[in-house]
Amino acid sequence: MTTADFGFSHDNVYGNALSLLEAHPTTASSGAEERLHLDIGCGRAPLAAPVTAALGRTYVGTDVSQDVVDDVRARGFEAHRVELAGREETAAALREVIGDRRLASISVLDVLQLMPQGQTALAGIRDVALEHDAVVVVSVPNVTHADVGFKLAFGRWDVTESGILGRYGAQHFDKARLDRELRRSGLYRFAARDVVAEVSDQHFPVDHPALQRGTSLHGLLMSVRAGSSPDALVNQFVWLCAPGPIAQEDFVLTRREESDRPFLSVVMRTQGKRLECLEEALTCMAGQSSTDFEVLVMGHRLSLDAQLGVERVIEDCPTWLRDRVRLVKVERGRRAAPLNEGFAAARGHYIAILDDDDIPFGHWVETFKELAEQAPGRVLRTVSAQQDVVVAEVLGARGVRAVGSIEDRYPASFDFIDHLRQNYTPNTAIAFPRGAFHDLGIHFDESLTTTEDWDFIMRTVSVVGVASSPKITCLYHWWVTGQSSRTDHDTGEWERNQAAILRKFDESPLLLPAGAAARVRALLTEVDQLRWSLDHEAQMGHGSVAVDQARMDALRRIQEILESRSWRATAPLRLAGRASGRGTRIRVSDYYGYPYPELLKVIDGLLTSRSWRAARRLRR
Repeated sequence: MTTADFGFSHDNVYGNALSLLEAHPTTASSGAEERLHLDIGCGRAPLAAPVTAALGRTYVGTDVSQDVVDDVRARGFEAHRVELAGREETAAALREVIGDRRLASISVLDVLQLMPQGQTALAGIRDVALEHDAVVVVSVPNVTHADVGFKLAFGRWDVTESGILGRYGAQHFDKARLDRELRRSGLYRFAARDVVAEVSDQHFPVDHPALQRGTSLHGLLMSVRAGSSPDALVNQFVWLCAPGPIAQEDFVLTRREESDRPFLSVVMRTQGKRLECLEEALTCMAGQSSTDFEVLVMGHRLSLDAQLGVERVIEDCPTWLRDRVRLVKVERGRRAAPLNEGFAAARGHYIAILDDDDIPFGHWVETFKELAEQAPGRVLRTVSAQQDVVVAEVLGARGVRAVGSIEDRYPASFDFIDHLRQNYTPNTAIAFPRGAFHDLGIHFDESLTTTEDWDFIMRTVSVVGVASSPKITCLYHWWVTGQSSRTDHDTGEWERNQAAILRKFDESPLLLPAGAAARVRALLTEVDQLRWSLDHEAQMGHGSVAVDQARMDALRRIQEILESRSWRATAPLRLAGRASGRGTRIRVSDYYGYPYPELLKVIDGLLTSRSWRAARRLRR
């Protein structure tokens, strides 16, 4: 009988486990003496023949069922009845099975989820592996597979005979819990070959809209899930581990204490080139009416002199503010890299961006906090004013000088439909809930060299929504001279980035906010009215030259048909029709007000009329 009869396949759990063992031989695998592979919870021993043939190791299986053990022995492989229990008992039982032989590897496949207290048995397995310098390959089903999660989101939890939610399962594992349990047992993953299955054993009922790949609902759920973790399609985790020290971690996670988090984390990018601007921005933070915030100054590729300058500016802050400011150096990437690093390090419930050359007014934090109380979890959006500025120097000291009035250029509220074609929200005027970045995995696209904030805003707002305030809370500086993002990147680069973002909009499902349908209807009505207006102008002779010429050509063609010999020769037919009330006299002047498409229909009607067809022989 072949190994396939016992469940082995090169792309299932057993095949992936064997591939890991082949790819990572250990020192315990070398030498002339006999080397064992110990298969714990072996079942029908699908690994027996492959391990013997591919690795040259002596296969030894253990199982709690004597019938299973007898079956494996009947097939010519060594097997023992071993019941996994506490750490000491498990280690003692395995040592007795191994005896004086040398152990090279251990497999614990699809076993841990069946044991209520698997961690204690794992610790015993780790003790034996450590004594022999052996590796341990472990597998468990992934309870966070998309099929399970999408069904659970709609109130469905299906226990099956076996599989991810098998009836005998005593525990459920996601990636984080498996990693934690292994560390608590003294096992550390150093390689993985997970089993990926787009359709798992939980993919039923097949007509469930959340599971069907062609539905908009499935597309939306997958797009959100894909960002939050990479394990949506992992059916089983298959990890290769090495024994090490036992980590001291809690068995059950407790709810983290949130009370020590500030309301707002302010991520401030700087290159240290305009220290006077950084000083002004931090001075404005010192004047906030609400001080429930922290500031992360993201020093992007700072030279040594620039770093020292930034540190001096921070040191000059009031003590209470200095204690809330952290300098984080970022030595990689382009514009988006400091934002990703800053958002990752942020502790606040909300995260805002404040570039070092922009100005937050005194109620900036306070307004965000008011919005969060009204609509917790949404993106918070205020209004930013804009002002033209230049660098000025007075008595050897550099500063910022306004060369224009403060302009209220941005809309008072956030319109999702408008933002699909262009960004109307400077990043200084918006704050994001930390869960969007930390839990949903919505990060800044570091391939974009400009407009990275617009892309991030839209992907976040599409999922969590937005709450707007008409208050002007900050000032966006527009540099008339000197270096800025406009001078660092040419027009072609801005256009390429915009095109890339628009492609994202087109390729991804979008969850429209409440009120968007009315906005779309209003836009369509405007388009219809505009079209009618253009047609009317064309009819009245006020259209474009091209439209007017086309209409004149069409009218001329109608005139030619009505004056032709064919049309005049069939006049008696039309006269009879008019006499019976079935028609009227046709004149070219009747069509002077028609738009061009309607004139084409008139021409088509004349050429297919009974009169025109009756004169066919005459035209020949």
